[in-house]
Amino acid sequence: MINFSLSKLLDLISLEDVLAAIIFRIDGEVLQIVQKENTQYNTLFSTVLNWCKENIKQVSIEMRNNNLAKVTYELNNTTVLFFVINSISILTIVGVKNANLSLLSIEAKRKALSLSSEI
Repeated sequence: MINFSLSKLLDLISLEDVLAAIIFRIDGEVLQIVQKENTQYNTLFSTVLNWCKENIKQVSIEMRNNNLAKVTYELNNTTVLFFVINSISILTIVGVKNANLSLLSIEAKRKALSLSSEI
């Protein structure tokens, strides 16, 4: 599982607007994380990562209760997208504020569907 998910996350961060790709368990535990090495965003990313860890459970409940495949937040000059992988895992994409959301959504949804068969 780890090798397959790592390659999928690496594919996602190869996209220009993506700063990080994370697989969370719904309790906030990080299962896998890949982050671009960009010193400009390191401090900001730490803040966003902590916010995600603290809020992932509520986000997953919101997604399940409203039958949502994707939820998007704007936070501290970033865009954070959450995609359901399965009942216990969420794919999270952290992108630049003015990211191409259509492209990110399509690519992340494809990866989330692919990951659902692995995790």
